[in-house]
Amino acid sequence: MDVDTAKRAAGTAAAALVDDGARVGLGTGSTSRWFVLALAQRVRSGLRVTGVATSEETAQLAIEEGIPLGELDGGGLDVAVDGADAVDDDLRLIKGAGGALVREKIVAAAAARFVVVVDDTKLHGHLAGVIPVEVIPFGSEHTLRLLAATGAEFAFRQRNGRPAMSDNGNLLAEGMFGRIEDPEGLAARLDAIPGVVGHGLFLGMADLVVVGRADGSVEQRSPAAPGDRVAAGG
Repeated sequence: MDVDTAKRAAGTAAAALVDDGARVGLGTGSTSRWFVLALAQRVRSGLRVTGVATSEETAQLAIEEGIPLGELDGGGLDVAVDGADAVDDDLRLIKGAGGALVREKIVAAAAARFVVVVDDTKLHGHLAGVIPVEVIPFGSEHTLRLLAATGAEFAFRQRNGRPAMSDNGNLLAEGMFGRIEDPEGLAARLDAIPGVVGHGLFLGMADLVVVGRADGSVEQRSPAAPGDRVAAGG
């Protein structure tokens, strides 16, 4: 299966949804990268946008590709486009494999429209898998113990033999969950733990999910009409 073709199809389709003059949230991750590249191509063709990056990595890519960047201010954003690690039938998401989950959630919440781009391997009937959690360093071992009470063993992500840090200077913990029967309840429990800055459950936030497939076709899914599936060639 050509997953890269699927990711590129989703990212390119999402870039076509951006209007001239828009303030755009730029996501982090492999599928979001294709969106940024496709958006940059439109910018070179005359599209005027201002991007707000969700990570230092994405900011660097945007600069290299000629997308003007700005700050997230009180006016919010017109649209944000980002990837996801898992999407269930109700368009609830697990995000944060790239470590930018807190900035991603801030940007998504600030956008009038949050568009999620994924390849079709990320679609599942229910949420399950690794949920990342951003944790402040102070008291982090105790926070880790409290996280374990939610039903999964948590450990700090490692990078080159050292604890991985977010762009915010915080630690990244990860817990592997089987089928999550009550995502909203789990999110509330994670939110209530002192020391937790944010987590990778994005619930009720997606306005549109753009799904790319290996043959280059694209499907759009909206929570406003769960049974509706609009297909378009990519």
